[in-house]
Amino acid sequence: MPDVQSRAEAIADQFSDSLGVEVEEVEERLDRLVNEYKVPVEEAERSVRSSYLDQADMDPEELGGESAERTLGEIDTDEEWIDVTATVVELWEPRSDSIAQVGLLGDETGTKKFVAFETSDLPELTEGASYRLSNLVTDEYEGGFSVKLNRTTEIEELDEAVDVAEDAADTGSRGENREPQLAEIDTDEEWIDVTATVVELWEPRSEAVAQVGLLGDESGTKKFVAFETSELPALEEGGVYRLSNLVTDEYEGSFSVKLNRTTEIEELDREMEVGDDAISVEGALVDVQSGSGLIKRCPEEGCTRVLQNGRCSEHGEVEGEFDLRIKAVLDDGNAVHETIFDRETTEALTGIDLAEAKEMAMDALDTTVVADEIEDALLGRYYRVEGPEFGRYVLADAFERLGEPADTEETLIKARSV
Repeated sequence: MPDVQSRAEAIADQFSDSLGVEVEEVEERLDRLVNEYKVPVEEAERSVRSSYLDQADMDPEELGGESAERTLGEIDTDEEWIDVTATVVELWEPRSDSIAQVGLLGDETGTKKFVAFETSDLPELTEGASYRLSNLVTDEYEGGFSVKLNRTTEIEELDEAVDVAEDAADTGSRGENREPQLAEIDTDEEWIDVTATVVELWEPRSEAVAQVGLLGDESGTKKFVAFETSELPALEEGGVYRLSNLVTDEYEGSFSVKLNRTTEIEELDREMEVGDDAISVEGALVDVQSGSGLIKRCPEEGCTRVLQNGRCSEHGEVEGEFDLRIKAVLDDGNAVHETIFDRETTEALTGIDLAEAKEMAMDALDTTVVADEIEDALLGRYYRVEGPEFGRYVLADAFERLGEPADTEETLIKARSV
């Protein structure tokens, strides 16, 4: 059992000071998991180490331990302590207050996503600079590998630049990119290739955004965004492109794609028909969910997140801007369909515009009166809704009121069961 013994020695060394763990004890636990319960040795090692971490009330990053020197393309193990020498290819906008920096590291073998947390209190990395980074921890999610900086990470900026392979585009972490149709995108932070036409370009609401708009193919459409720091050639409305090395993004069940510095753009001499990804659902409106009515959204450019207790999950405490929406549930007798009505369709559906909703809330000193009014007006009525499907939601582009209200008591019973 040389492999078990060497792993036991490493674990015992990590916990000898805090718990006084002996090698024999660790080896016995590993041996039982591996040989009696047929647990893979790597999983057994993680299990035993996690158990000792709980006993010692320690975080994994407090362990440190010996790091192995790795190129980014060699990373293929979860929770391994490593050292890398790499260039910061790209920095992305963090989507959580707990994250200090997130982006892409690159070397001659490929690229890997990295994340540094606020609690680690590390100096910031600069886009385009090269570093020697010691004591990183690898992380694996659905077959893709990334690295996490932590409070023990040592950062040394280098004078000599580390080259990033032109065709590296994260092949070390992803293998071959999947090439889905736009309607098939259903995973967050997946690297993909797509062939699509630029259906529409929108005016960016942030100086950090170079282009934003809508891509389309035979299956439907998806929002795309390209950032100024990526320095990519501009896409033209109506043009058809093969786009390699995009990253998918998910927010509240809706998927989009991000172009980045490693994205390759090839314009194609062809036309592409854009499919209609709208669906139609109908049924009794049996529930108006929490988060409906008069809400506040983050006022920061490029952000439309709904505030929770005055806080945006991305930008912290902000002075929100009022908006209207309805998160409703339609029941057709066989299945339920969660549906979101934006401000325009909410006003058309309820007859209550934003100004009136704000006045109602001011009179009552309570914003929930708007949701209560909406619920009273809609609950039990039958509707047909058409719009694109994003995750579990149908986004209402159009609606039609059908027939008479359903039995109120029966509708309330359905609502409580949703």
